[in-house]
Amino acid sequence: MISGTHLCMTRLNLLRLNTMPAAADERFADIARLRAMSNEELHQLGRIPYPMVLERGGHGFMRVSWQQALDRITAEMKDIPAERMGFFATSRGLTNEAYYTFQKLPRMLGTNNVDLCARLCHSASVYGLKQALGVGAPNCSLSDFIGTELLVLFGTDLANNQPVTIKYLHYAKKKGTRIVVVNPYREPGLERYWVPSVASSAVFGTKLMDDFFQVRVGGDIAFINGAMKVLIEQKLTHEEFIREQTAGFDALANFLCALTWQEIESAAGVSRAEIERFALLYGKAASAVMCYSMGLTQLLIWH
Repeated sequence: MISGTHLCMTRLNLLRLNTMPAAADERFADIARLRAMSNEELHQLGRIPYPMVLERGGHGFMRVSWQQALDRITAEMKDIPAERMGFFATSRGLTNEAYYTFQKLPRMLGTNNVDLCARLCHSASVYGLKQALGVGAPNCSLSDFIGTELLVLFGTDLANNQPVTIKYLHYAKKKGTRIVVVNPYREPGLERYWVPSVASSAVFGTKLMDDFFQVRVGGDIAFINGAMKVLIEQKLTHEEFIREQTAGFDALANFLCALTWQEIESAAGVSRAEIERFALLYGKAASAVMCYSMGLTQLLIWH
């Protein structure tokens, strides 16, 4: 684990938004004006420290007391059968205490229909990893980025969504790690990033991406299937590990053998030559870490 200070500009920006002065009521009096504003302009209006309501057909938001707000919410909810209720919370910025309190409310009303966007983020991984590895969690940590010969990033935008992670990528590059990105979008933040807690990077930036493979949206599995097909054909697989630690490899190999390169290229959106280049980078690396994010877990994919 990296010691020292970690600075996250995303969190600092959230802190700034959450500690802004209270906005004046009149700023929300004209709904047409609000609709014409950008997200950034809306953020600059200030923090909303009290309940507000927009009546049907109204021209703007009006301030109401907390008691009035709670009374209105209660009136709307009291006649709804418990089994017809659902509660959903965002995962960003909430504390464990807030989650605990949140899930108590629906249970008091007689329902367990409680969901979080964290489930959408992670349920696919939990199920998939459990099926493949026997445990629904990663088998390495961020510190394993540092020193691995190859780091492959699938369907991820670490620079914007998990910016603290970039500090590990910075030190991985210092150790000679080669970073490969497989994604439909060439994210500028993965090409060069300015890590605020590392003086040299904060001033000059850190070059991250060494290779980029631009799959089509939903083409990741086809790309990976093509890479595995090459690894088997080039005899770059670890036979002893496969024999002693895995099951179902023969069925996988037969499936991959039956795939044509025309099918793979069409679904992946990447040429055979590029898929072969990726497979050789991976197959000949002494060590490698695979990292993926919601670009894979929240997308319908070809298989």
